[in-house]
Amino acid sequence: MRKDDMHPRSHSWRDRARRQHGVSLIELMVGLVVGLVCVLIIVQLQTLWDARKRSVGSGNDAQISGTLGAFALDRDLRLAGFGFGTAGGDPADPTTSAMGCTVKAFSQDLAAPTFTFKLAPVQIIKADGKPDEIRMLYGNSSYFVSSQPIMSSTAESNSLKSREGFLLGDKAIAANPATGSCNMVEITGLSSSDPNAVEHKEAFIYTTNQGLNKTATMNKAGGTGTDITSGVLFNLGMAPALTVWKVNPSRQSLTRYNSLFEDEVNASDVVTDVVTLKAQYGYDASGDGVIGTGEWYDTLPGPTPNYARLLAVRFGLLIRSRQFERPNVESGTAVPVTASAPKWANGSIAFPMRNVDNTDDSGDGASAINGDAAANNWRNYRYRVYDTVVPLRNMIWGVTQ
Repeated sequence: MRKDDMHPRSHSWRDRARRQHGVSLIELMVGLVVGLVCVLIIVQLQTLWDARKRSVGSGNDAQISGTLGAFALDRDLRLAGFGFGTAGGDPADPTTSAMGCTVKAFSQDLAAPTFTFKLAPVQIIKADGKPDEIRMLYGNSSYFVSSQPIMSSTAESNSLKSREGFLLGDKAIAANPATGSCNMVEITGLSSSDPNAVEHKEAFIYTTNQGLNKTATMNKAGGTGTDITSGVLFNLGMAPALTVWKVNPSRQSLTRYNSLFEDEVNASDVVTDVVTLKAQYGYDASGDGVIGTGEWYDTLPGPTPNYARLLAVRFGLLIRSRQFERPNVESGTAVPVTASAPKWANGSIAFPMRNVDNTDDSGDGASAINGDAAANNWRNYRYRVYDTVVPLRNMIWGVTQ
């Protein structure tokens, strides 16, 4: 017997080969459908994850911008009034106040060297439908003595009750509450003939206490003239600040510059992603020493407000995420991520959202709620509100009791 006959099943591989016909078309199509479904699910998850990641990242950036911007603005507001807090005089007698007078000033560092500003710790400049502008005035003298009564004056000097605390190079404001006259001067000398007099001469070269030679840049020709015969000289130190805070709409940034020494073109961006800035005065109209619910004002009350009663400022900073987000669709209706204008002042005042995208001036009703990057589409972004009340401590401490 042959060996092959002993193993009748040795040729079964030929039978199995004849039975293996490959993958059918139906099986292939089912596999493709399953694969496509898996790919679509993965792509959808990836898209949702990426959108969420960009939303979270943009939200974090907005939070950082808002925190830093609110901190810097708060810090400047707390300095407001330093060096002339007592200019508010007696709250019961407004005639003793030099606060609010128009200060005549000169600075060779500016394109327009002759200018004026108000002797006030804070000014809020408002324009309809636009962000507010906040100005803060403060000095940086390290001496406790910040003011001295003026006993007599010439156009280029003031004789004080005492000139202790005044150094060469200090900038000072000579104010006469009786006449409402105010002038900013740069101290260039300490008179040798009068032990209590300080001089402020035009373009005068002097040497500071640090041994630096300086040329006066803030004394105009003719000095103060006959404006100041008596009053008070307030010491603002060598580097006072009249800072201007405003929103640059084209860059959506919060900017700051010192208007005593630099022009607006040199303004620095403090933080970005800022939509708008709003502020109000906390003015103690009732005289009880407390800012009541109804004592927040867009403008100070009365033609001649008593600055001794200006005790606080509150501001709202609106920060926007950079991520454009399409609305959710619920029951066939598009629901935007921000359905109504954000609010500040403890949720009592809505921010004006008109023209926040700088594309048109069609107002709130034209805002797009669809997925297009259309004009006034502020509803397609997320926002953060930074809202705080800042006490004007230099005004509170400086009031004469």
